[in-house]
Amino acid sequence: MSTSYVAASADVIGVLVKATTTKAGKETTALTSLWYNAQLSQTFSPSVLISWPGWADFAKAVGKAASDASLDKAKVLKALQDTPAPYGTGPAIAFDTAGGVVVNFPPGAVKAEPTEVRVPKKTVTPLLSDFGVLAEGASNHPSAFSGTPTTTLTWWKPGQNKPRPSGSPNLRPLPGDSTGPVTTQSAAPSASASPSASPSPSAGASGPEHPSTAIGIDCVANKAVALTYDDGPGPETATVLAALEKHKGAATFFEMGNSIDAYPKTTVLVAASGYEIGSHTVTHPDLATLGSERLKQEITGNSARIKKLIGRSPLLLRPPYGSHNEAADEVASADGMAIVNWSVDTEDWKTKSTSATEQKVFNDVKIYTEPIILMHDIHDFTVAAAGPIIEKLTAEGYKLVTVSEMTLNTGGFRTGHGYCRGTSLVQDGYLCKG
Repeated sequence: MSTSYVAASADVIGVLVKATTTKAGKETTALTSLWYNAQLSQTFSPSVLISWPGWADFAKAVGKAASDASLDKAKVLKALQDTPAPYGTGPAIAFDTAGGVVVNFPPGAVKAEPTEVRVPKKTVTPLLSDFGVLAEGASNHPSAFSGTPTTTLTWWKPGQNKPRPSGSPNLRPLPGDSTGPVTTQSAAPSASASPSASPSPSAGASGPEHPSTAIGIDCVANKAVALTYDDGPGPETATVLAALEKHKGAATFFEMGNSIDAYPKTTVLVAASGYEIGSHTVTHPDLATLGSERLKQEITGNSARIKKLIGRSPLLLRPPYGSHNEAADEVASADGMAIVNWSVDTEDWKTKSTSATEQKVFNDVKIYTEPIILMHDIHDFTVAAAGPIIEKLTAEGYKLVTVSEMTLNTGGFRTGHGYCRGTSLVQDGYLCKG
């Protein structure tokens, strides 16, 4: 995978992600584009460039351009509505130097090879969202990105109650977009809110509805769960990875320095397999009992150890026993990490039972919204539970995501803050005040 910037300004960053796959000697390339709105401090999929009311006309324009290019119009329009690559067959969308847009479909979506459709500026300009207008300017008249936007808008207000799927903020226009109604409703509407309220103002009106602006899996619109494993890597961690790979699931591994030293190749394997690695300190002490120097050794020291092996520092810290205080939070924040505890503690280390671990997950996953589940990949009885847990959750429609992936479309984590679940809900529990 490689990335390149396609837009930059005080308010916008546009990134084109190129994924190249080689199979049986044949190389294929897929593109996706990500758009960061600094005014909202949020990254979106490429459909964010088009306004909600303008999407139906945009689809018509793409369909016409496909026909003019002798492409299969039906395939183009079907792929246009899909989740962007690599999760689906949806396209990357970016601007050309004339102010029009280039719609780039991945291999297999329209033809065997990548397929490009262009919509000219005079057609697309009236259909752009407010952010799309900013993005076009940042593409063709780039300026420095300083991290300080020209204005700030509120993107996401976590709710107090379990959000409904239709409450996803990625299913409605962005706040401040003059081309559609401003929506500030939380993803957790009150009990009196109409369950039949349409999440998309243009849905079913005069054409296809605007696709979600979520990146990857929208963990409000879908059932999602983050499986996490502590204290590893261990001698059987690869078995957990194999179970995840079989069902196309994901997990986060909070690794301890002493274990990393014992199994460094496994740490590399976890990262190379595409899973998230967080820090679990070097020696597993109670962080709330430590002085400043020892805190740095345990927190910063383990980050350095992980970075040396996989090339990047962890973004998440799980404090041993879930225990942390302001001093620990300050060190974690300075090291660029948020603090992540859990919603469901399987207590696998206590029961030493594969079946008890499985049942704890199956019983409690239904209770919480965006739950984070604690297990330990250093125990053979927990490793034995991985396959059945992953298989059943997947069969029941749960999306297995990493901890960071769970928060990607609802504002993300803040460094130095504590969390016990995804960010669609207010975090005000014990040691979890995000």
